[in-house]
Amino acid sequence: MGLDRKAEEVTRTMLGHATRGEPEDLAAALRSVANELFLGSLPLYLFTSAYIAIDVAGRWPTDADLHQIANAASQAATELDISEEEIYEYLSRVALGSEDLDDVFTDEGLVTIPLYTTANLLLAFAPREKHWWEYLDQIWDAAETADRTSLSVLPALMLRAHREESAS
Repeated sequence: MGLDRKAEEVTRTMLGHATRGEPEDLAAALRSVANELFLGSLPLYLFTSAYIAIDVAGRWPTDADLHQIANAASQAATELDISEEEIYEYLSRVALGSEDLDDVFTDEGLVTIPLYTTANLLLAFAPREKHWWEYLDQIWDAAETADRTSLSVLPALMLRAHREESAS
């Protein structure tokens, strides 16, 4: 995935305002960011949302998993204007699906839905022992590790995960 440091900074700023329920600051930040920087943050939102859905499901999420995840995320304490259905559509069709964001959502949704979904998912599903930004660090560290790792290790990781799950 290769994190673009400027896009990472923009993404963290936006998520910070969104998770803290600061709509005026979020709107001002969105207005102040160049289009190219915001567009650079979209892959970060996509990856983060997909990662969380897989992490929560413990496998590739089923349609039922995605409905449950969307329901829980829509009830997160962000107070952002996003519905359970929008979260579900974003996860199923874009983040974990094969459709393009602009084929699924209107112009306004292109900006808000990835951001709002990611913020809600972080608040709803960050492990209890971690603050959302620590969970975000874990996710982005995993992305960078995955980029450097050959897919040939996937069977070994699956075996390790199965053994650890069986042991607990």
